[in-house]
Amino acid sequence: MPDFTSYPLNAVDGQMTARILVVDADTSVSDMIRDNFVGEGYVVENCITGDDTYNIDLSQYKVVLLDLGIDDNSGLGLVEQIKQIYDPGEVAVIAYSVRMSPETIIQALNAGADDYLIKPFSIRELKARVRSVLRRR
Repeated sequence: MPDFTSYPLNAVDGQMTARILVVDADTSVSDMIRDNFVGEGYVVENCITGDDTYNIDLSQYKVVLLDLGIDDNSGLGLVEQIKQIYDPGEVAVIAYSVRMSPETIIQALNAGADDYLIKPFSIRELKARVRSVLRRR
């Protein structure tokens, strides 16, 4: 079963905020992301393996934040599967990884990721990228 931490839906400026799923085996990273986004009214849930995502209807999320290094680097395959199952405008995927080679970034984008970050990343940059993909939806 997935290891989720959920927060109730909040309203900011009269509008419902986006739901975000963080897929990262490093709970300190996923907790940091959750704590920073919940403070701005987002609903954030965490899951620690890529396999956990198969038990979830991802259409309830606007953004999936995905560590490409999960499950022995199977993150690229998970990006591809999300993009094959869900309509392109339905779920945005922002991939991140400690791997910073241009080839890794190109592979993630070619797999369907809407954006890419290099770990460690600034929470301010992550927030800006999430807002950016949400504006495009």
